Amino acid sequence: MAYIVGGAGVSHSPQLSIEPGGWRAHGDLEQPHLKELNLPSSPRTPEELAREIEFRQMEARHQACQEALERTRDELLEMKPDVLLVVGDDQRELFLDDIMPAVAIFRGESLDDRPPGMEVYPKTMESAYEYYHADEEETYRTVPELGQHLVEHLVENGFDIAQFSEQPTGRSLGHAFTFIYRRLFEGLPRLPLAPIMLNTYYPPNQPTPRRCVELGQGLRAAIESWDSDLRVALIASGGLTHPIIDEGLDRGLLSALERHDHEALAQIPVAGLTEGSSEIRNWIVVGAALEDTTAKVVDYIPAYRSTVGSGCGMGFLTWTRSL
Repeated sequence: MAYIVGGAGVSHSPQLSIEPGGWRAHGDLEQPHLKELNLPSSPRTPEELAREIEFRQMEARHQACQEALERTRDELLEMKPDVLLVVGDDQRELFLDDIMPAVAIFRGESLDDRPPGMEVYPKTMESAYEYYHADEEETYRTVPELGQHLVEHLVENGFDIAQFSEQPTGRSLGHAFTFIYRRLFEGLPRLPLAPIMLNTYYPPNQPTPRRCVELGQGLRAAIESWDSDLRVALIASGGLTHPIIDEGLDRGLLSALERHDHEALAQIPVAGLTEGSSEIRNWIVVGAALEDTTAKVVDYIPAYRSTVGSGCGMGFLTWTRSL
């Protein structure tokens, strides 16, 4: 049977890949958009936020993020996986209004990164583009046998799963997945990808936190019943809270993951899982799947970029097995 070696949760924010001087510039640029979203105000005081966006503080946060990425990568490499099962969200990359599945599993031979062009990125974050997309189309090997097995096993056990084996014409594999290879494992040989795609962003069919817990448990059972000797690592891509950082929500999530407190995960208020914060669902799935491992926070860095509290709660966590 296939063996789950462990896994990790990692943020994939563009802030990880731009210099701290660009953080504040983007924070200024996004102000009109934030007003349109009508998000809750930051829990931090104006005085605290002013200190957070001083250059030295942002520089220290940026350095901490780079170190956390490296430590997370190194711990994953020590697990010696054969396959990366990445739980991520599609942000209108493969799926548009013609179909927006709550959970989708790919069971074909490969998926392509079809670069959308740098013009889709704000000027302040163009330097991050290369960590999501190549200059030309690239192909990522997938694991059709695993995809097929996951679909069959999950459906047999009460999950309604969307499945596809052909990539929609003109659409690209999403950045939640390409980031793992182009940034986290930058420059390393590419392991096969098993993508699990959650609709975290778009109402009305986002999985609830409780359903994410159940899906994670179902994924674990499915992987462990797969007739293969391959070693599988699970990765949650995205999050934590953004564009308005909620340190309380982020730290509560990480604590629940370390404790394997599935009920606490299931009771995370849906109202807090909007916009980028919705990617916390990916972490809940992976955390529930890895309940028999040791979870440890590598680091948590609240990376602020404006005086209204926008930025990204950068989370890094690993799940390992005892030797």
